[in-house]
Amino acid sequence: MSATERYAVLRPSDLVSLTVRSTGLQERTGAAGVREWVATGEGRLIIDLEPQHVAESVVGSPSVQGRPAGPTSLHFTVPPGYVIPLTVEGVLAAANKLKLVGTPREQGKASTLELPWRLLLAVEDKARCQHPQRPATSDDGVTAIWHTRILAPSSPAYSAVFPFASLPLETPFADSTPLGEGVKKIAARGYDHPGTPVSVDSLVLSSCGAWFSGSVAYPDLEWTHRVVMGRDVYIRLLQRGVLFPFGNEASTVEVTERKFDPVTGVAALHRTVTLVVTQPVLDYGIEARHEREFPFHRVAIEPVLVTPLDRPAAGSRAHWLTRDGLPVMFTIHASSAGDVVPLHLPLVFAEKGTDVGFLNTLYAGGPREDLEAAPGPPTAFVDRAVPLVVRRRADKVVEAVERTEQHVRSLTLAATRIGSGTAFHPRIAGLEVTLPAVQQLLGQHQTIRATLAREVADAAGSGRPPDVLLELPDKVPVNFAAARAAVAAAPSMAVDRIHRELGPTVANLPTDPAKLFDRSAKLLGVVPLVDIIGEVTGRPTITWSRTPTPQATLHWTESLTSEKGPFQPLAECRVTLDIRTELVDGRPRSTIDGTVTNFALGIPSPAENQYLVKLGFTALKFHAEPGELPETTLVVSSARLGGQLKFVQQLSSYLPGIGGKAPTVEVGSREVRVRYALAVSPPPQLGVFVVQNLLLQAGITLSLGDDPVTVDFSFGTRDRPFLVTVMGFGGGGYLELGIRAGGNDSGLERFVGGIEFGAAVAMDFGVARGEVHVFGGVVFTKRGSTIEIAGYLRIGGSVRVLGLVSVSVELTISLTFVEPNILHGRARLVIAVDLTFWSTSVEITCEKTFTGSDQAVAPHDSAPLTAANPSSVQHAWGPVGSSFPWHTYCKAFTQE
Repeated sequence: MSATERYAVLRPSDLVSLTVRSTGLQERTGAAGVREWVATGEGRLIIDLEPQHVAESVVGSPSVQGRPAGPTSLHFTVPPGYVIPLTVEGVLAAANKLKLVGTPREQGKASTLELPWRLLLAVEDKARCQHPQRPATSDDGVTAIWHTRILAPSSPAYSAVFPFASLPLETPFADSTPLGEGVKKIAARGYDHPGTPVSVDSLVLSSCGAWFSGSVAYPDLEWTHRVVMGRDVYIRLLQRGVLFPFGNEASTVEVTERKFDPVTGVAALHRTVTLVVTQPVLDYGIEARHEREFPFHRVAIEPVLVTPLDRPAAGSRAHWLTRDGLPVMFTIHASSAGDVVPLHLPLVFAEKGTDVGFLNTLYAGGPREDLEAAPGPPTAFVDRAVPLVVRRRADKVVEAVERTEQHVRSLTLAATRIGSGTAFHPRIAGLEVTLPAVQQLLGQHQTIRATLAREVADAAGSGRPPDVLLELPDKVPVNFAAARAAVAAAPSMAVDRIHRELGPTVANLPTDPAKLFDRSAKLLGVVPLVDIIGEVTGRPTITWSRTPTPQATLHWTESLTSEKGPFQPLAECRVTLDIRTELVDGRPRSTIDGTVTNFALGIPSPAENQYLVKLGFTALKFHAEPGELPETTLVVSSARLGGQLKFVQQLSSYLPGIGGKAPTVEVGSREVRVRYALAVSPPPQLGVFVVQNLLLQAGITLSLGDDPVTVDFSFGTRDRPFLVTVMGFGGGGYLELGIRAGGNDSGLERFVGGIEFGAAVAMDFGVARGEVHVFGGVVFTKRGSTIEIAGYLRIGGSVRVLGLVSVSVELTISLTFVEPNILHGRARLVIAVDLTFWSTSVEITCEKTFTGSDQAVAPHDSAPLTAANPSSVQHAWGPVGSSFPWHTYCKAFTQE
């Protein structure tokens, strides 16, 4: 009959415990009356052993448990006619002589060992067993446990084994075992590499478990396992992979060892997870498109050995490297153009072949040590200048492309898939940058989100550097209100990119000046730039340089085309602003240059018949440096006086020559005053007046705030009057003008002048002598809206005879205009007689005030006139004690 029965093979003396069954064998009763199996053709003897391994939980697991493996089955090939007695010795003898079946590697069809728990191993085909058939008892009566060695087919060495499958794992218990999910990995690698055997140092099976020692190395996985009597002693599982997002090769090593605790007397399993960075330094190319997305050509990671680590979750192909639930921080020394930037980041360990999209998603979520925190990628703080574009010179040295350095506050990373596979290259996913040029120039301390511009990668292989370096997802307002000279200001704008040449800029520059300039940005502190720029065409350029010292530069120039207020642009009128700031001894030093060319200022308006003063300027320049007086240079091309000032138009012809002289500069806390002086020669003639000793002075006051510009002129001063002659009369005079351009009180702000003349004749005939004098003058003063006009005439004479009799007569007439529209007149006649022993004087005074309407006295094109403080001439009319100062002064200009 066919042998289908199972028989238990038991021998208590040496603990033999087997189950035998067969296929292709016939059972019969032998000659000795013993039942036996005989092969009529090729048959198979199958011996099932007790579980050869017990899985245990490692220390630290939620609970300490154990699970026995399933039975191990040895399949033997039985040749035709071979007889197997169904006794313990008969079965064991047959197992010693027959060859094991190693193929196919499928449970139930060939010899299969479940060793360790849930991992199925195949043995070499035609391997053999070696074991005693009878109990092995020593001389002292000790019987050894029965065991069988699995040997190679033709050598005394142990047979190699081949992992080929794994059985379903029981969770969560499997996670607490030394291998855990590693069982599946080992089985998968063995299945993928059927020709790679596990090298075995020991493979002994018994009813009490196996003695096993073996190791295998697959391309990405290494496994070493030692078992004594079915109990784990040492397990090492090495998983090769890469560190995301940089790609450095590394391995995680899980080592589990049985250690005896002398305190508790327990020998338990202890597991340690270690990371070994096997490729601490990794070099990248810099020319390919994906390589341009990461501006570093080398990274070096430390530490290269990290232990202990947390075990990753079951089934994960990639995981954050953590210790006690917290991410492990690595230092990545990223090299770029001779500089090394340290980046402190947690990293992801990924098995080779892991999908790049999955890795990017995992990395973008962050290690999440705080589950309540919002997910986000790790951030590396840099806080230094980093070249965003590099190139390799002919001598292989990597250098930064000019003007591509940016001050990076922090950055986040991701990876770009290379081709269609699973290879990847690191890339910058996002940055936070600061604009040191803007900060140094304008004092704006901002951290700005940015991404590497697409143009950086698109320019790969073109041989040209990209123009745009960074794109700003959030438009950043850059307020240039602080970037101004005394004559001009730069436009403000919401920048959305960083340009290699222009610095912070905008992709589509608005042409409407109202979108770039606040109305507080004024030219010369007078006219809002929005009103005089027809169309914006010039972009402000902000650049930054670190050598030889940190330096920021702002340059802006624009054409001025529109007339507004007192400002009138001429042909090729432009405004230019240059500000350079450099750090010296840790402090910024700024140099400011502002220039406005080819324009006219008409006050209050440049239109014909509406200006009091109209000045044409070829250039007005302002230059300031720390520790130095500001330098203001103006080149006046024309000067015209109109309206109430036409009577001094001839004097204005001398003004254009003033700007070429060396100025006097006075610097205040809020303004800069520039004064020019010019002596006029030959003396001019103004109508009936001949003017000598004429000193022209002109000046301009530039506000360091937003106050309007003020222009000053003077033709002589009170302290240094010019000399004037009118026919036979002589005297002096002066004229001072102050004109404000802009504001509610634009126009003639200050107007002070006076012409004073006189003549005197004296005769002496011995017995009699006498003198006659005539003095006169006009003084006018305007300050703001207050005006005073005063005129006087003084006629007098005296005669003295023999020193005994003297008679003098003095007539003084004055007219003063005061507000509101009042003309005040005063006449004073003094007659004095001296007859030696008797003298007398008579004084007659007459005062009269005339009041008129506003229209009667107000000029048609000016504001109403008002009174001012008394002039110096009024104080000079009468005698001071016994002297006549005005008389003495006038005699200096007369001839007898």
